[in-house]
Amino acid sequence: MMQFQDEVVIETDAETTWELVSDPEVLVESVPGAKEVTRVSDDEYKGTIERGIAGITVALEGEVAMTELNPPSHLTAEASGEDSNTGSRLDADAEMDMTDEGDSTTLAYEIDMEFTGRLATVGSRLLKRMIRKDINTFFENIKNRAEEAEAQATVED
Repeated sequence: MMQFQDEVVIETDAETTWELVSDPEVLVESVPGAKEVTRVSDDEYKGTIERGIAGITVALEGEVAMTELNPPSHLTAEASGEDSNTGSRLDADAEMDMTDEGDSTTLAYEIDMEFTGRLATVGSRLLKRMIRKDINTFFENIKNRAEEAEAQATVED
């Protein structure tokens, strides 16, 4: 199992941050390799992510279920995805806590991931480095969207 945890500061309030991390349109633009994200219900999403990893192209089709929701401060989610072409599977648990600091939000996250199938044969260091990079890219994209939202709000005022 791979574990990732960190904190990021997003330059907008917690409510806007919550909206960004739960909006399918923002998610498909922010998650590296996301091809589609669809909200099935208030607490469930389906989607497809395609990534090339160490010469293996993986197209994971899966779902995310929000198991605990306390907007705009806390969410817990379970995700799973499968690629029938490579026999690969990803299972993940994620937890996010958002602390409103006024003009910014401190978002603390913890993610546990487990891979099986062909994807699990990729060296763990390589896979962990790539996933860490993708997580960082995701949060950079969310930060950029937050800055755009704040700039738009300033223009409208």
